[in-house]
Amino acid sequence: MDSRIEQLLEKYWAAETSIQEEKELKELVAKADNSEEMDELKALFGHFQSEQAISLGDDFDQEILSMIEAKPETKVISMAMYFKQYASIAAAVLVLVTSSYFFMQQQKEYEQVDTFDSPELALQELKKQLLMVSNYMNIGSSSLDALGSMSKMDEGMKGLRYMGDAARGMEPIGKMNILEKKF
Repeated sequence: MDSRIEQLLEKYWAAETSIQEEKELKELVAKADNSEEMDELKALFGHFQSEQAISLGDDFDQEILSMIEAKPETKVISMAMYFKQYASIAAAVLVLVTSSYFFMQQQKEYEQVDTFDSPELALQELKKQLLMVSNYMNIGSSSLDALGSMSKMDEGMKGLRYMGDAARGMEPIGKMNILEKKF
């Protein structure tokens, strides 16, 4: 690279060149042989030259002035619109609170209540009910045991008569209705 170009580049990058020196630098770079550094400088100065050619249109000033003079839109809020917006929110909150209240009241209805005044009475009634269920289960179980003998082939068809007995043994279970019993 030429020493004059180096000297002008140092001043150019330090922003100390005059307009004449900048023109001289551009001419020297344009005439210099192609090297990587010179190609970069040529591209840089070419970019600056193309950007200088860009100019504003004739209507630019008019557009800017019209934008400045344009009044911004003012938003008008009517009281009716304001009331509708917040009334719907208040109604939703009221429905939520009311439904929550009724839900809580409904949950209180299903609280468990003791049916006996003393634990001894409750225990006696429980024993009585369990004994009754046990008796019904034993009757049904003994009838079903008779059905088990049907699987034996040596007895053959004798086991079929026990089916009627088993069905009769199951009748007490059908009569038992736990929901009607009051404790």
